[in-house]
Amino acid sequence: MWIARALLLLLVSAGSAASCGIEEVQLGRGRPTGPDAGVAPGPDPDPDPDPDPDPDPGPCTPGTSQCSNCTDDDGDGRIDGRDPECTGSRDNREDSFGTGIPGDNRDRVRQDCLFDGNSGSGNDRCNIHTCCLLAGPCPPEIDSGFDPKAECAPLDPRCAENCAPLAPPGCDCFGCCTICDPSRDICRDIFTNPVVSPDCTLASLADPEACLPCNRSRECNGGACGPDACILCPGQDESDLPAHCGGQNECPDGRTPCDTSDDCTAEQYCSHACCIARTVD
Repeated sequence: MWIARALLLLLVSAGSAASCGIEEVQLGRGRPTGPDAGVAPGPDPDPDPDPDPDPDPGPCTPGTSQCSNCTDDDGDGRIDGRDPECTGSRDNREDSFGTGIPGDNRDRVRQDCLFDGNSGSGNDRCNIHTCCLLAGPCPPEIDSGFDPKAECAPLDPRCAENCAPLAPPGCDCFGCCTICDPSRDICRDIFTNPVVSPDCTLASLADPEACLPCNRSRECNGGACGPDACILCPGQDESDLPAHCGGQNECPDGRTPCDTSDDCTAEQYCSHACCIARTVD
């Protein structure tokens, strides 16, 4: 009788140990100590129920607009000036190439400084026909008797003086920008002004009908961009730089590299990892 009891206790103990080992694997509490010890632990049974979707922007003093509030408002993983859809410190639409500034982005035919937060060519001395910037045929609704010889004359030098300091690397003063989507290995020169390319978004970057191709102005721009030169284009980050850059971006025309606007002066804004002049009311 005692032999039968001993055998019964042994079987019960073995079964309990095996069950405990399997439960630990399924709940992710650790590895079993029996013959299943080589099985990897399961998933965390209690993952963070509300993980923070925003990457850490580093030291960042919030401003009053979506493109300066140190928050990833549109949830695309890019914050403020790291978001290619942010044009400057006053831009209040992180989810669109539009600025959300009342009275801005209105004229389809004539362009002025895109980055000063107001449409109209009076105060910045910038005035150019849209068709002078487009790389393809000018749409009929914009053409309106376009005369290249008359409309594409050299710019007033005061345009570059007033607007070029506001333009991010990879953009001219009128919103023709080299925009990149590293996830799709795409970089294109597109006209980002929403009144000219109303259907253009990052998702439609490869569609030339939605994002009209353009040629950047050489007279008024924020400087060249490109990872081979260690200068980030809008949409890129330091992980897109080649090895010879050592993970550190540079900036055109002696501008200061930055992670957030706290790395710049009070009169500057961190846009695409470079300090540019801050737009003012």
